[in-house]
Amino acid sequence: MAFYSGSKTNQNLVFGDKGEIGNSSFVYSEAATVASTENKITSSDGTSTDLFGTSVAVGFGRIVVGVPQDDDNGTDSGSAYIYNLDGTNETKITASDGAAGDYFGRSVAVGSGRIVVGAYGDGDRGFGTGSAYIYDLDGNQLAKITASDGAAYDNFGISVAVGSGRIVVGAFGDDYEPNTEQGSAYIFDLDGTQLAKITASDGAGGDNFGYSVAVGCGRIVVGAYGDADNGSNSGAAYIFDLDGNQLAKITASDGAAFDQFGNSVAVGNGRIVVGAPYDEVVDIGSAYIFDLDGTQLAKITASDAGGYDQFGTSVAVGSGRIVVGALLDDDNGNNSGSAYIFDLDGNQLAKITASDNAANDNFGRVVAVGSGRIVVGAEGDDDNGSDSGSAYIYNTNEYYDDYVEKIADNRIGQYTRLTG
Repeated sequence: MAFYSGSKTNQNLVFGDKGEIGNSSFVYSEAATVASTENKITSSDGTSTDLFGTSVAVGFGRIVVGVPQDDDNGTDSGSAYIYNLDGTNETKITASDGAAGDYFGRSVAVGSGRIVVGAYGDGDRGFGTGSAYIYDLDGNQLAKITASDGAAYDNFGISVAVGSGRIVVGAFGDDYEPNTEQGSAYIFDLDGTQLAKITASDGAGGDNFGYSVAVGCGRIVVGAYGDADNGSNSGAAYIFDLDGNQLAKITASDGAAFDQFGNSVAVGNGRIVVGAPYDEVVDIGSAYIFDLDGTQLAKITASDAGGYDQFGTSVAVGSGRIVVGALLDDDNGNNSGSAYIFDLDGNQLAKITASDNAANDNFGRVVAVGSGRIVVGAEGDDDNGSDSGSAYIYNTNEYYDDYVEKIADNRIGQYTRLTG
């Protein structure tokens, strides 16, 4: 395994053995280095209760931020914003047929030359059927996608992912009769053609399979936080190949009731990461690292873990880093939030909080990492009015596997060269 670092503009590549970074400051001063690069973004037209930063994604030279309670097309119709990696060149996107209560932007993803935005409240086939929209990297809408068997309350679009030439959309409310809220997920190609519907091989009512989804490294991962193998709502996650064939089911080695393992999932850099935000009696939270076959490699917790932090609410992996959000951490006031950076083996490298973090910001509700950037959402930030929301960008090293993934995308004709 090797790292990619250096300037994206001059494509200066530095390779080294695993554990070595081209710029040694990232090894010996990770916390200071990351914190010093902070760049805060808010929407140019932000208002109270927009919840900018409810979802974030980064990759292919773009940062995408979801704003599900924006009101441009009616109350809570939603929107999303696209930025360059430095937070400039804002582009706002909304659904071509957006309507009140769609919650467009509750989930966002970027990869394989596409941006995908979920709108789980869309009502094309009944209340809360849900939909998702595909855009190019400049924000031009290419397609709207819905489930071939979509029905009311499915909440298709509660989660979205894109990578390895696939789009994956979760529908955690799908009943798949006779099991209420068993949940499902759908696989599409990059043009929006449905390829498969996937469900858990042992799915049961209340599993909420599809609440979280991820795709990368030739794997699709789907979280089912309501699975009860280790007690009620102990949680599970499922690994599939890109065609939707189930490869493995994973649970925490020490899973227990109400952990909600699978509330968040991520895959990249040869790792699968699963969050369990309610682990331990007082919701301290944890996350677990697996290889691509589902073998558990490590359990990670915060070095300064505290009660009700909900570490593991969000997880991300990319650029040689694992990032875990703890939205209820109290370092800068009640529920101000934080995020933690780990290497791929689970060693904590840094803790980050926003320089202007305040109570109830929920910094760490969502996290993303890729293209040499870490992005953290803070939906409760109040810069443009109460709960208008914000997001923060931090620099980290570009990892060689990210570069390889882009080359792989190029082979299917979807690679867009990064210059950011």
